[in-house]
Amino acid sequence: MRPHLLALGAIVVVGLLAVAGVHDAVLLDLLFTLLLYAVLGQSWNWISGYAGNISFGHAIFFGCGAYAAALCVTHGLSPWLAFGLGALVAAALALVTGFPTLALRGHYFSIATIAVAALIDAFVRVSPWLGKANGFELPIAPGWANLQFAQKGPYVVLALALFALVQLATIGLERSRLGYYLRALRANHAAAASVGIDERRWKLIAFAWSAVMASAAGVLYAQYNLFVDPPSTIALAISIDIALIGVVGGIGTLWGPAVGALVYVVLAKGVALKFGGAGKGYDLVIYGAIICLIAALRPRGIVGTVVDAIRRRRGATA
Repeated sequence: MRPHLLALGAIVVVGLLAVAGVHDAVLLDLLFTLLLYAVLGQSWNWISGYAGNISFGHAIFFGCGAYAAALCVTHGLSPWLAFGLGALVAAALALVTGFPTLALRGHYFSIATIAVAALIDAFVRVSPWLGKANGFELPIAPGWANLQFAQKGPYVVLALALFALVQLATIGLERSRLGYYLRALRANHAAAASVGIDERRWKLIAFAWSAVMASAAGVLYAQYNLFVDPPSTIALAISIDIALIGVVGGIGTLWGPAVGALVYVVLAKGVALKFGGAGKGYDLVIYGAIICLIAALRPRGIVGTVVDAIRRRRGATA
């Protein structure tokens, strides 16, 4: 645990130094996006990595936070309330949808999450109080009370704080009863059930917490972009991006989502800066090729492969 805490502390220090020393808006935007995707990837990792239920509908929880922020701001309430409201709605949605779907195995669960996400998307697009397909434009009101800033630095600090909290929670998960139970269920659900582990109960807990973390990222996203609509928050493409970050970085590993987010964001932003609009889609082609290579050669992702190599080396040395 200590090496992970030291690594997290180093990341936080480097991030704060970057905020203090870097004034390039493009670089700060890159850092904010990286941290936000790392949080989303880690939230997905709780249910899909540690529990073994691959979800393709995780963006709906991200949307809970984003829409909670939009509704709070447009109704004259503090956007800070959106963290609590979004978390409550996301957790409730995870429990309601997870109770029937978590009983499904393998790809059946994944298909069910796509269906649930499609239903939520359709519901939002026809609901006037949720802005329908047009979404919301948030009014501009800078200040900490309104969670809006003229510079990008404070947004990066908030994203860094959220990333640190999520990583600390995941470190705790790996050492907790919940973490042990989830790994046991992922390895062999029948054997785990035979020793008294209630599969649905523990996976619902993990699902609810993963939803809460994703909703917090949604609040920051809404306040950062000041615009919320279905394609940018709850679309299937967003869920797939979140899942791919976890797959590339390493499913069921502590640092996998952060590494996957780094690869994804650097590719997407790098191609955009290099080719502009003419290069749209090149990043997806490169990222797809990386995923194919990982799936064929290193199914445990980048971090999982590194961890396996270290363990083999230690075993050979011993």
